[in-house]
Amino acid sequence: FDFKSYHDYFNYSIAKFKDNDFDIIGISSLFSTAYTNTIILSEICRNIFSEALILAGGNVPTVAYKDIFDDTDSIDAICYGEGDIPILNLVKSENMHNHIKLDNSWITKEKLGFGNTCFTHNFIENLDEIPFDYSLINKEDYYINPTINSYQGWTSADKSFNIMTSRGCPFKCVFCASHATHGRKMRYESIDRVKSNILSMKKNGIEVIVFQDDHFMGDKKRALEIVKFVASEKLSAFFPNSLALYALNREMLQALKDANVHQLILAVESGSDRVLKHVMRKPLKLDIVRRVAMDCREIGIYTDCNIVMGLPGETKADIEETREFLKTLKANWFRINIATPLLGSEMNDIVVENNFLEGDLKDSNYKKAIVETDDWSAEYIQDVTYDINIDVNFIHNADMDLGNYYDAIEGFNNVLHAKPDHAIAFYCLSLCYKKLNMIEESQDSEDKYNLYSTNPFWKKFIKKHNLPELIAS
Repeated sequence: FDFKSYHDYFNYSIAKFKDNDFDIIGISSLFSTAYTNTIILSEICRNIFSEALILAGGNVPTVAYKDIFDDTDSIDAICYGEGDIPILNLVKSENMHNHIKLDNSWITKEKLGFGNTCFTHNFIENLDEIPFDYSLINKEDYYINPTINSYQGWTSADKSFNIMTSRGCPFKCVFCASHATHGRKMRYESIDRVKSNILSMKKNGIEVIVFQDDHFMGDKKRALEIVKFVASEKLSAFFPNSLALYALNREMLQALKDANVHQLILAVESGSDRVLKHVMRKPLKLDIVRRVAMDCREIGIYTDCNIVMGLPGETKADIEETREFLKTLKANWFRINIATPLLGSEMNDIVVENNFLEGDLKDSNYKKAIVETDDWSAEYIQDVTYDINIDVNFIHNADMDLGNYYDAIEGFNNVLHAKPDHAIAFYCLSLCYKKLNMIEESQDSEDKYNLYSTNPFWKKFIKKHNLPELIAS
């Protein structure tokens, strides 16, 4: 990355289009972690395209419109909720500025100044009405997908493209804010429409269908038919938002495997039944998690589990219960995330009402603790989440325990792509290579462990987990 900041990068990228005469510029912002960049993008666009109508939409602008208008004058209007119908009505209007003033799907600083906060969702009920037209974009721009590339088995050579076959989610997980934009009622594209879209993608050279549905498994029969269709067309499927575990029976998992799904993201979230039920209000039991993880191992699907720690109501005992559960769960990998109070989520309401916030929400991410309760400090959550990551992904790595050393090696090397000085990853690699009688590779990993293990950051984990300070040659 050759830029000092995202501001410099955005400015460089957008300035390439300075000779274009844009009427409208739309900025989509889905999660609180993108708040600051939303402001930066709008101001860069206003500077370069002074006459354009600059709009913002998505979950963050929908729920934080007052903050956004306080922080910048660069955005002309914010769409309240989904933008399909509001945008269509806007571009069809004779005068877009007048239309925004009259349409309650659009929020403006002027309306807020007059005390108008009665903004309304304008959902599209029939998703089949939404056009699907590749002629409007350069599809090659979408092949570079860092989300996919960070998971096992995918490379930048895989030509992927996003598709969303449904909207809404009926569940009420406290950490989720999707309902603020899409509502809780499920709406679906018809099966025929989904198949037509997939065939169009295939015709345009797409190899991997990235399903962005919030709740793809809302209709299990429908989901199974779509997955089987992907397989029949010799395409691959990827689900970055994970799939509801309760719906992943053996038939569905086998269908996913047939659709070249060699890795599944499992939204386990916690290893405590109490936290799942009473803190997160997530409809999941740990027995289901165990069953899905075991079925995936037997079928040959790599499992990457999302874990969230640091929610109000969670205790230190709950967190240690999660640690012990994860060490018994034979999943391939765990992504230990810090609970972030997303704008529009119930968690955010709880944090604000109880004055639990110990940092700036606008600068938050899923690795920085900014919440502190009577049960624990933000510093504790920061430390324990990383320690559990070391414990379950390295010290008690399931693939190593089961003798699946090649899978373990792939996981550790994936870590080293992001953190090349990860001493404990090199320690585990040395053990795996030694078991495979790959002496040269094992020695190289030992040497790098010996080099990086002197770093004070790694020393504390090495001492806690009783690893050798140096590996004797």
